[in-house]
Amino acid sequence: MDEATVPATRLVERLAARDLDGFVAVLAPDARLRYLVPPGPGEVSGADEVGEKLWHWFGGAVSVGVLDVQVEPLPDRVSARYRFLLEQRDGWEVVEQQMYVDADEDGLIAGIDLLCSGFRPTAGPEEGGLLATHRFDAGTLGCADGLAREFRRRILAIPLGDLLEIDTEDPAAKEDLPPLARMMGHTVRSVEPSGNGRLLITVERGR
Repeated sequence: MDEATVPATRLVERLAARDLDGFVAVLAPDARLRYLVPPGPGEVSGADEVGEKLWHWFGGAVSVGVLDVQVEPLPDRVSARYRFLLEQRDGWEVVEQQMYVDADEDGLIAGIDLLCSGFRPTAGPEEGGLLATHRFDAGTLGCADGLAREFRRRILAIPLGDLLEIDTEDPAAKEDLPPLARMMGHTVRSVEPSGNGRLLITVERGR
């Protein structure tokens, strides 16, 4: 992961997890959000206000699944595009948002310009709709220092039938995580190298 993209990547991860405190923590105190959504444009300032706006959009969903994320550096800012599948109480929706993100010298998000597709009704996974893949970059975290605990938390936070991709630098995860996943009633889809010595483990939530 390019160093310049780290703040934006963390921002999207916290948003997908609907971790409001974690989301606000990566924002500068005077962060500014300018947005264009189907009802029209708007702007809010301050970390808490920006967090509340994003929570207003995503916090009420039963679950949020990650369909696609692309974070790429630009010459003087970072592009972050993501598509989420949301389970609402009355059906399913898909939304795509494009962010252009500016970070300050401390690595906190100082500015966000956001364009939103709107929340579009769609079929759910059980109706043949889009299945969601949730990505978890575990970094150097190993089972001895919290990977197993974090895996349990994340797999239980996604809808039944969705996939959790665990990208880890810990080679021991190949031996530790698959048996744990099977013991919990989930299906291990694949265990394969993901490049640069990392490992990608894909698990389907079973219960």
